[in-house]
Amino acid sequence: MTRFLPILALLISACGGAVAPSTTTVPPPPGPEPAGVLLVAEFTGGCAMIGPNCERLVIYGDGTVEAHRLGSGAPRPVDDGSIDPALVVELHRVVVTTDLEAMRLRLPAGECQGCVDGIDSVATFTVDGHDTTFSSIDTGLVISEPVFAAMWAVIGAARDATEIPLIMH
Repeated sequence: MTRFLPILALLISACGGAVAPSTTTVPPPPGPEPAGVLLVAEFTGGCAMIGPNCERLVIYGDGTVEAHRLGSGAPRPVDDGSIDPALVVELHRVVVTTDLEAMRLRLPAGECQGCVDGIDSVATFTVDGHDTTFSSIDTGLVISEPVFAAMWAVIGAARDATEIPLIMH
C-alpha cells in the first residue's frame, strides 16, 4: 500500500491546479426577433418641389415594407413589398445593442438640407414599444455608425422593393 501512495499523490497533484478555469463568455442574445414596426423613415424637403413626392417608408420586423406618399393631407399608402428579413434582423440587433442616446451625443450636428432644395431625413426606431427618433436637421445620420449603416441598407432595399410614381404639378 505504501508503494501506491506516491503514485496516488502524483495523480492528485496533476489533476488539481493545472487546469485553468474557462474564461469564454457568450454574449447574450440581442433580444427577441423584431415584431411590428421597427423603422419609420421619412424624407421631406426638395422632393416636394415639383409635387407631393416625398416618402415615408414603414419597415416591419418580418421584412414587410409600406411606402407612403407625403404631401398634401395625411400620408397615403402607395405601394408595399418585402425585403430580406436578415437585413431587418441585423438592424434590430444593432439598435438593441447600441446606447442610442450615448451615440446621439457623439454624432456631428445636422443641417437643414431642405432649406437648400435637399432632402431631410427622419428615422424613428421602435423597440419594445419605445420610439427613438433621429432627424438629419438635428443630428448627422453618418454611415460610419453601425446603426445608420444598417438603417441605410434597409432603406435602400425598401426603396428597391417599392415604387412611388412621380407626380408633377
